[in-house]
Amino acid sequence: MLLTRLLNSCHHFPGFVYEGARLCERTQTIEIDVRPRKGSKPVCSCCNERASGYDTLGERRFEFIPIWGFAVILLYSMRRVDCRRCGVKVETVPWAIGKHTLTKAYMLFLAQWARKLSWKETALSFRTSWEKVFNAVEWVVDWGL
Repeated sequence: MLLTRLLNSCHHFPGFVYEGARLCERTQTIEIDVRPRKGSKPVCSCCNERASGYDTLGERRFEFIPIWGFAVILLYSMRRVDCRRCGVKVETVPWAIGKHTLTKAYMLFLAQWARKLSWKETALSFRTSWEKVFNAVEWVVDWGL
């Protein structure tokens, strides 16, 4: 699917590769596999320093900006980092914050629409929950302060 090429040109993450995209008709989602680029070291989530990998956790799902009415999900198996300063920690990824399941781009997208529509209408329009719209707006406001 050429969707990975589009994502690389408009939403590129250094050190990561969009490996493939597929349409899951049962859930009406587009699932995109993300993997670390060969030879790239993970970044510690505490001190933001590069460190060697320790192991890999199970696959996580991150919600991305919907395309053509389909929810877009980034699938990525987080790596754990063996940091000299912090010990073993989960890596930080450039598209998400902490344990949020929404990507930064999707949070910005939802917050911009929440300025134009009510939070409930925004949630209904993009098939998400009111709580996720609230979290997106809260994150954007905190970031702005």
